[in-house]
Amino acid sequence: MSDQTLTTDQIQSALEVLIGDSSLKVQNGLKMLKANYRSPDRKISATRLAKAANYSHYNTGNEQYGSFAHKLCELAGFEPEKRADDSPRWTYAICSPSTDKDNNGHFQWILRPEAALAMENLGLVETVEFPDALEDIAAKASIYEDLAPKYWESVQKARIGQGVFRENLIKHWGGCAVTGCDQLDLLVASHIKPWRDCNYSEALDVTNGLLLLPNVDFSFDKGFITFDDEGNIIFSPQLSLEVASQLGLSKGMKLRHIYSYHQNYLKHHRAAVFRKTT
Repeated sequence: MSDQTLTTDQIQSALEVLIGDSSLKVQNGLKMLKANYRSPDRKISATRLAKAANYSHYNTGNEQYGSFAHKLCELAGFEPEKRADDSPRWTYAICSPSTDKDNNGHFQWILRPEAALAMENLGLVETVEFPDALEDIAAKASIYEDLAPKYWESVQKARIGQGVFRENLIKHWGGCAVTGCDQLDLLVASHIKPWRDCNYSEALDVTNGLLLLPNVDFSFDKGFITFDDEGNIIFSPQLSLEVASQLGLSKGMKLRHIYSYHQNYLKHHRAAVFRKTT
């Protein structure tokens, strides 16, 4: 592979032009680029690329992603690595080829960090992080190094939805905060304001928690849904009605009760976690 790569500034300048291009191919290219950014580890298969732009076949998705990258390279005056037949591998300008395939045996692309940063700088996407419980706990360890071990243990257990935090949520909600399902071994203890953003008291505060069925919890934790000050569910523009239905989510859902303390934490969730852009 060529040592030469596009800089963040070059990609950003080219994207500024492409954003204003209303042609279907370019707009579909932008949809695929966003899907690439939002995928775990910024890695996406040709099949999922195609689906992001409503193409029926993964070959079409690959071809159109390459066409989009070609336009971007032309605007940046850049020529990427070439194949054996001397034709440029345009997609390599914004992605790296993954060494592993998806479960269907399809090739996967990994978005280059320069492209991800350019998109964030332009506000094309909301910054998406993929927090890991162990990484979160390790990052907080130095902050709580003077905390007595039993209190630090409580905070750590709260991160994984266990211990006193979960027990208090069960007492508070009695079942799923949305559906009322009371089979407790199915329910997840979830923070409204993410644990990584909390101080000690917020991490253990029962009003900073929701007891949820896994499908609701995952959608809430990833920012695909949130709740307004009256507890009504709000869908992200990134969550289609079809997928919401598959998840068992509907627009009539709401929190079974809500207090001002919940509202304070929900305000943070809507501002910092909820996916507001398309």
